[in-house]
Amino acid sequence: MTNMNATTIPHRRSWGRIALVVALIASMLFNAMCVGVWLRFREVREIFMGEASAATVLPRDLRLQLREAITEKAETLLPLVHDLGEARAAVFAAATTKAYDRATTAAAMDEFRTRLDGLLLAVTPILLDRLDEITEK
Repeated sequence: MTNMNATTIPHRRSWGRIALVVALIASMLFNAMCVGVWLRFREVREIFMGEASAATVLPRDLRLQLREAITEKAETLLPLVHDLGEARAAVFAAATTKAYDRATTAAAMDEFRTRLDGLLLAVTPILLDRLDEITEK
């Protein structure tokens, strides 16, 4: 005969272990997503820049010096970057409106291109000046 008075230990949930497993799963998903973005970026870079895209990367010390030159002129460039962002948002808004109008979208794209050209015209002399400084040393 079995003992009917035997007590059973109630099962307790270990919330710490559950949280640890959830954090591990979230971390693995995030890592997988990052690797996917990195692989996609490499693929897109090759599509736009060709097979030689890896060879077109500037040396690290030169990249750092050019980045420093751009950072020094941030007060001039940031308004242009913000303007470009606004123009991009206008293109998106024009292209996704329910009452789509080709002429409005084309005008927004032209404005985006104009602002992008303005940014490039501002950045080019900054980079060229720094390259001149580097080669004079």
